[in-house]
Amino acid sequence: MHLERILRYPVKSLSVEELAATELTPGQGLPFDRRWALARPGGDAIGNTGWHRKSNFLVLVREHELARLKSRFDEPQQTLHITGPDGFEKGGDLRTPEGRNAIAHGVAEHLGLDESTTPQLVEAEDIAYFDTTEGPVSLLNMNSHRALEDALGHTLDPVRFRMNFLIESLDAWTEMNWPGKRLKIGGAVLEITQITGRCKATHVNPETGELDARVLHTLKHHFGHTQMGVYAKVVTGGMVKTGDPLQLES
Repeated sequence: MHLERILRYPVKSLSVEELAATELTPGQGLPFDRRWALARPGGDAIGNTGWHRKSNFLVLVREHELARLKSRFDEPQQTLHITGPDGFEKGGDLRTPEGRNAIAHGVAEHLGLDESTTPQLVEAEDIAYFDTTEGPVSLLNMNSHRALEDALGHTLDPVRFRMNFLIESLDAWTEMNWPGKRLKIGGAVLEITQITGRCKATHVNPETGELDARVLHTLKHHFGHTQMGVYAKVVTGGMVKTGDPLQLES
């Protein structure tokens, strides 16, 4: 088995960025993955840079139209440029209050929010805004994904699952037996912490924002569960790149 793709999402619930390689650090997710998020006004994430549950943020499961925004992250400059329908275009410097404010108001404009519901773009300090703190790196077995596609009767963009590492050449659903085991990828070692339970955000098309696939119902009906992928924590840091073989340790 090998690592086919590396994906990250600099702003939680905005679009994906593909990498050829990444450096992993113990206890952390991919660099800049979900480093920023759009915090709901009045919520716990305002003025507190600690980890918070996704209910504190604008997320695809509730704000489907976020999928129609395409963001481009410039890592050296730490700027974000967003485009959308009808010539929509916004951007800003993620390091400055002015830049973050411009991006947040741009998203609010796209979603049709008023001033009282305009989010604040916040930056995590310790651990980023993942859905879990125990396994901030996520892995998707592409053969499990294809089994789901066969059950649905049509293809799905794997970005819909918002995972980091897409793995090839592994039997479908084998990863369900991985929690508690360690996995060597390139120069890093990961410990698989848990299977990833899915929510209705997976019903949202990552390009159009339409609810176009009954993922949870199909998983439950055909496979007896609503899980897809696994979470892992980095126990040994190191460089990881596409094409790297994966070695499962006991």
